[in-house]
Amino acid sequence: MRGLVAIAILLLGGCVTGPGSVGSLPLGDAAAFEVEVQPVLEAGCANPSCHGNADRPLEVYARFQYRLDPDRLYLDEPITADELTHNRRSAAGFLVGFAAAARSPLLTKPLAHDAGGAHHAGGVVFGDAQEPGYRALKAWADGALEEAD
Repeated sequence: MRGLVAIAILLLGGCVTGPGSVGSLPLGDAAAFEVEVQPVLEAGCANPSCHGNADRPLEVYARFQYRLDPDRLYLDEPITADELTHNRRSAAGFLVGFAAAARSPLLTKPLAHDAGGAHHAGGVVFGDAQEPGYRALKAWADGALEEAD
C-alpha cells in the first residue's frame, strides 16, 4: 500500500490544471510548513487511527508516530527531511483544484460543521476558524495557492 501512496504522490507532482495543461502541486513555503503546519498535523492528525497510516489520503508522518522507515515507528526523534517533504506534498494535494484554501478539504474537513466545515470521520479538530492551528494551516495553504497562480 505504501508503494501506491508514493506513486500517487509522484503523479500528483504534475497535476492537470485545465484541458491539456499540467501544473505542479501548490507546495507553499517549506519553512512555514515545517515550523507552523507540521506541529498542527502532528498534534491533530498523526494518530495511527487517523492520518498516521498508509491507508489515509492525508498520510502524515510524525515524531512518536507513523514513520517512513518502519524500524523508526514511535521513536522520539525528529522526522526526517523526506518525511517532512512527504507531509507537505500530502497536504498540498488537498489544495489542488481549489481557488480558495478555505474551501479545500484540507481546511473544511477538520473544521466544525457550524463553523463552515464539512463532515470529517475523525471528528472536529478545530471548533472555529480562529483557533491558532487552523489559522496556521490556512496561512500556509493561502500562500501555497497564491504561489501556484
